[in-house]
Amino acid sequence: MRGTLLWGALVLWVLSYLAPSLPPTSPTADIYFAPGLVTARPGDTVRFEIRVEGAVGLDRVEFVATYPDEVLEPLDSDPGRDGVQLEVGPVFAGGCTPENRAEEGTVRWVAQRAPDAGPFAGDGVLAAVTFRVRDGAAPGTYPIAFEPASVHLFDPDGTPLTVGDAEGGAIRVPPTTTGLKGWITREGTTHYGRTAVTVLFYPTSGPYPVAWARTCTDEAGNFYLEVPAEGALPPAGLPLPADPPPPGPYEWAYIRLDFPNYGSECYWEPLDETTVNVGWHTLEGGDVNGDGCINIFDIVRIISDFGESVDESCFVPFTPCPGGNALGSIAPASDVNGDCRVNIFDLTMTAENFGLCTNCP
Repeated sequence: MRGTLLWGALVLWVLSYLAPSLPPTSPTADIYFAPGLVTARPGDTVRFEIRVEGAVGLDRVEFVATYPDEVLEPLDSDPGRDGVQLEVGPVFAGGCTPENRAEEGTVRWVAQRAPDAGPFAGDGVLAAVTFRVRDGAAPGTYPIAFEPASVHLFDPDGTPLTVGDAEGGAIRVPPTTTGLKGWITREGTTHYGRTAVTVLFYPTSGPYPVAWARTCTDEAGNFYLEVPAEGALPPAGLPLPADPPPPGPYEWAYIRLDFPNYGSECYWEPLDETTVNVGWHTLEGGDVNGDGCINIFDIVRIISDFGESVDESCFVPFTPCPGGNALGSIAPASDVNGDCRVNIFDLTMTAENFGLCTNCP
């Protein structure tokens, strides 16, 4: 037994010398366009930075990238030199750029650090390029992509460094939204007319609306709202959302749905189609005191008014969407579903929705 153990130990000792040693892994640096995706309309300009991440001992960079020349026009950063030049980033400030041009759908870049600067380590900006979206550009997403075989990183001795990801960018030219449509219903009734649809329009980036518009649903609950051709600031009394639009490469619509005795509903919708269909939304009934929540105060008020009724030709007063049979009787204040009486249907609906609160400001 002891001899077997000795022979086993000897074999392992020999194999340890025969086994090939693995070379140490070299650091991997990524190169990419930032931001990755931008929304811009014809005539807009977009600036991309070409960045490196995780560099170690970097001295020289070479790459070629392509872009759709029929859509994107590169802008010159150095009018004193021939051709269209990229901006030189901090990584190569004071260095040498033997090749620096963007023309006919191709970006070509070769840059080397100044001899006294030494090699670069870490994350930084290699270069930057600005594009203008050409007039008449059709809606679509247009990529700026590295040619993978062209991306090279070198150390001061000319030794290639390992390149990880080489990620390009893209410019999205959205369609011009001309209108929004949808179907809005209300609990407890089959008459869906006169729900107010109020829309605030926001730019791709910016905390404030640049226009607003309002329309009302028809009797079936359908609506179509045209986007205003010219910006008009919302009236002073119209509450604005507390938070800015969600992140993303879109222009945004902030939509608010209102009708008396129903909880208001608000939500963001990206403007990514010519006609944006917001789909089907249902308002929950029971907020008879208009405080934004369906609670015990609404229950008490309905019980207090229980049994009130008027002629069946009544209408619910609502200034944003007047309409209705203005010559008829006014519906009781606690008549949730607009059937001209305060009854068990109003109380049941309110009880079922107890605790719900609006998400609107």
